[in-house]
Amino acid sequence: MSHLKDAKSLILEFYKDLDAATPEEAAQILQRYTASDYRWRGSYPFDELNGAEAVAEAFWAPYKRAFSPIQRRENIFFASQNRLDGEATTWVCSMGHMLGHFHTPWIGITPNHKMTFLRYCEFHCIENGKIQESALHIDIMGILLQVGSRVIPEATGFVTVTPGPQTQDGLLLTEQEPDEGKATLDLIERMITRLIDTGVKTTIEDLKLDWRDDMLWWGPAGIGASYTQQGYLKGHTRPFEDGLEFIRHNGHIVRLGEGNYGGFFGYPSMTMRATGGYMGLTSDGDKLADMRIVDLYRRDGDRLAENWIFIDHLWFLKQLGVDLLQRHIDMTAPVERFA
Repeated sequence: MSHLKDAKSLILEFYKDLDAATPEEAAQILQRYTASDYRWRGSYPFDELNGAEAVAEAFWAPYKRAFSPIQRRENIFFASQNRLDGEATTWVCSMGHMLGHFHTPWIGITPNHKMTFLRYCEFHCIENGKIQESALHIDIMGILLQVGSRVIPEATGFVTVTPGPQTQDGLLLTEQEPDEGKATLDLIERMITRLIDTGVKTTIEDLKLDWRDDMLWWGPAGIGASYTQQGYLKGHTRPFEDGLEFIRHNGHIVRLGEGNYGGFFGYPSMTMRATGGYMGLTSDGDKLADMRIVDLYRRDGDRLAENWIFIDHLWFLKQLGVDLLQRHIDMTAPVERFA
């Protein structure tokens, strides 16, 4: 298990140096820790980038200029070999919030000059002591909510700053029993297979097979959080399944499990058709759109207890002709006045 320990140590050092770096130093830090052919997958409007310099220029330097000082508040941290490639690659996963004082514009969003939380989940593939590729999923709609944007539809769940695990044990800094990680990932895959086989149609009977009765589902901005199986149906699955038609599952990039924690991401995960009602959308006919999704889980015994979800809603909605980021920019643009 030394490869997992080494991978974790690398990412911990990387975060320490990156978080302390100035905007101008971000590229140098990335170059130090990443491979020469570094690949980066991001949320819209950043999308896919190649090379440390491109990633620093597009994301890290502008973000660091807008939000400072940045404090990483990590809730979940674990490492695992990727089950989807026969455990040929090693990945580290980190989830939490990046906290900063929002004081200059960022991607067209006017600052609120207040403490602001950017919810994130990041995956890193480690090869030969370097970060070969990363995927950074961020909840930009959560930033829009914090600055009081009027373009975000009312959530069906509870909107809050997403907490870490109830058990407060999500930072797996020490070696874990391999069988525990396998049990976690087996349970996650059993649940996902059942969901896909039903065409993404959830029932209480299905939930009882894999989830605790007092399950917690921590959804992204635009949906919010839900508590208990009945609350989950009311706050997420019924609005989601009634407003969208499941077309196909596109697979995942990784599936990981260590200790009682595990998860995956797809880029994209699913293809959907808007049938009307989801996040205020009307029906869009036969137009299809892809969803980039992250799921992280905490297992409690033989059931799943908590689930943290990231959906790149801005990218999904833009494919359907709804550019929420541009709508926000247009609504907050200064009005020209003429004499």
